[in-house]
This record gives sequence, structure tokens and C-alpha cells, in this order.
Amino acid sequence: MWTRDDLLSSLRDLGLLRNPLLERALRDTPQERFLAEPFAPLAYSDMPLPARTDLDGPTMPSARCLVAALGLLEPTATGRILVVGSRGGYAAAVLAQLVDPEGIAVVEPDAGLRQLTSSRLREAGLASVRVVAKAPAETFDRVLVLDPGPPGPRELAHLLSDHGFLISRGRGVHDLAFVKVIRSGGDTMQMTFNEAPLAVLEEGPSPAVDFGRLFAVEDLLAHAWEGRVTGHYDQHFRDVVEETFRGGPLDPETAGSAMEPSRGAARRSFHAAYILQSAGELHRAADAYERSLRLAPSAEAHTFLGWTYSFMGHFEAAVDECHRAIAVDPDFGNPYNDIGAYLIEQGRLDDAIPWLEKAVRARRYSAYFYAHTNLARVYLMKGMRERARKALQDALQSNPDYAPARELLRRLEGSTGYFG
Repeated sequence: MWTRDDLLSSLRDLGLLRNPLLERALRDTPQERFLAEPFAPLAYSDMPLPARTDLDGPTMPSARCLVAALGLLEPTATGRILVVGSRGGYAAAVLAQLVDPEGIAVVEPDAGLRQLTSSRLREAGLASVRVVAKAPAETFDRVLVLDPGPPGPRELAHLLSDHGFLISRGRGVHDLAFVKVIRSGGDTMQMTFNEAPLAVLEEGPSPAVDFGRLFAVEDLLAHAWEGRVTGHYDQHFRDVVEETFRGGPLDPETAGSAMEPSRGAARRSFHAAYILQSAGELHRAADAYERSLRLAPSAEAHTFLGWTYSFMGHFEAAVDECHRAIAVDPDFGNPYNDIGAYLIEQGRLDDAIPWLEKAVRARRYSAYFYAHTNLARVYLMKGMRERARKALQDALQSNPDYAPARELLRRLEGSTGYFG
């Protein structure tokens, strides 16, 4: 699981964190103070995080989104800054390490979040940061917009002093970029940033960070934490998570009203990890699965962490996680199948068979067809055609729409010789 140093190192490697003063501000701001106590194990992960104990509430931005925004904001030591949307107060606390806290105001219309943010800032020794219900009747050198709702960036330009500027996200799914609004005299100018400026690192120029991709993933992660479904991809990831946890200890239908916040957060962290894994962000995914396990051990998170390790080529670590999953919940079928699949990859066919047979007998498994198909693969490689045919028929009985099993059976029945 990442430490604060690991997080900062990853942000430097991305080329997003290049200001030593901002790095020191992040290092000097304990993020755990701005999380609800049950969620302290989530501190210093690089994903959106819940601003309060209510998991269906707003999230604070991921570290990479916040650092990108603060880099574009270019705060100065004597500047006056308005933050629109408290998101729990963490962003304001980081800014308070860079400018005089008395020059910072936070606008938070929601009374509950306003009170929570004020309390957290006081506890962090930042009582001089103002937290108000609406924008003060004054102007600011910088405005940072964290609230994704209206008003839009240009409608906030009147809050800027001359030559001041505002940093906000673009609005809508087709405007995945940062927006900068500059005020000069009575005029305003708007600029759009689709990628981070190139950074020169010790090993050479960093690849440009595509803000469109960053925000596309960020939105999926935020929706996972906030329990929202706004489109096809949200629904897909939710369906996978619900199928994976069905009937287990972290299934709300099983736990009912007894689901503790930490256990709910463990499931949401798993959800976020699966999105990151699917996006190819394997190191972030592994960290998110580890956070899930720290919040509440589950066979599901151990198994999927192992799956992530396998994509990294770490098969021994993947198998170890599957054994941990079985120790947590022997009824969960996925780790048995996955051990079998990893052994197949290593050419250990005879060793794989018993694990795959345990998978098809497991009491709780949403994808028996995977294990049946893997058994068929082993039998085919061993020249055992009839056993392979029976395994494929079992796979299609479990899931008639599973195309790999259907295609493999078609090829098997259409061939007359050895099938390898």
C-alpha cells in the first residue's frame, strides 16, 4: 500500500508534481485529518475519496487531479484565493501551506459540509481559513473551482481581481479538460488545457498527461465512490462488482443494515480498483485493492489483487493472494480458478486440474464457465478430447453466450486429428 512518499513519487514521475513548494505543502498536510475516521486507511491513495462518512456524498479529487489543478493555479505567497466547493477541506489545507491562510475563503452552500470543513480546518490549526455559504463581496487573485455544478467558469469571473485567473474543470462529458479564465480590465479570456505541459525530468522529458483520459477515469472512479450510475460504463462496472460480491460478507443483501462504513468503503475501494485495473492503471489498482483489504479483508479483493499481479507478470504473488482469499472465504470460487489458470500459464497442467475442479464445485462463484473452459483447455493440451468436450458443454450450460467456449467446441467438433 502506498505511503505519502510513494504517492508523491508517482506524481513526480507523471510530470504533474514539479513545484518543490507544492510538494512540501502536500508533505506537510496530513490527508487523514480530512477523512472520516473509518476511512483513514484510504489516505495517500491516488483516487477520489469520500468527503464524509456518507459514501453516497461528494468526493475530494484524486491526488493527480488536485495536483494538476494546483499546478495550473500558480498560487503566490501573498495571493488571495477563493475555493468554490469544499470537498472536505483538504485542497484548502494544502493551499494554506502556500499562502497566508487568512487570504483563503471556501464557498460551501451545503450546511453539513460547511460545518464539517470548518471543523476539520480548525483541528488542523487553520481556523483563519474562512468557510462561507456564498462568495464574499470581494475579489480574489485566484479562484479554484472544485464543485462540478453550476455556475460555469465564466459566470465566476466577476470574483477575480484584475489580472487574476480561475482554474476549473470543463463542464460535461465532452469537455474533459481544464479551463483557465483570465480577467484583464473589464474583459475575460478563456483558455482550455487538454494536456499537462511537458515536464523535464532527470531521465528526460515526461510524456504529456492527457487530461481527457485523466478525467474520463476520474469520473468513473468518483461515480463508483458516490454510488452513481450515469452511463453504460458505470453500469458495467457496477454489475461486475455486484456479481462478484453476491452472497458474500460484503453483499448489502446479506449484511443488510449491519454494513459498517468501513466495510462499505472496502467494497467501494474494490469497485474503484477494478475500474483502474480495466483502464490498465495496474499500480494504482493494486494500491486500491490493498486499501480495500485494509478496510475489511475479503476474498474478492485478495483474488482481484492477485489478478492484477498476474498482469504485471508476478505469478507467484498472484497465487499467494489466491491462497489468502481461500483462507478468508473457502466458498468463493474465483481464487481456485485463478490458481488453475496461473498454473496453466506456467505449463503445470496436472497441478492445475485439482484447482479447477474445486472451482466448479465452489458454493459461491458467478462465472463457473471460466473454470469449465480452463479445464477444457488443459484436457485439449493433454489430448483428452472427450473430457474437453464435456467441460465445454458444461461451460455453455452455465453461460450459453460465452463465445470462447462456443468457438473452442466448434473447432473441437470440426477437427478429426489431435487438437493442441
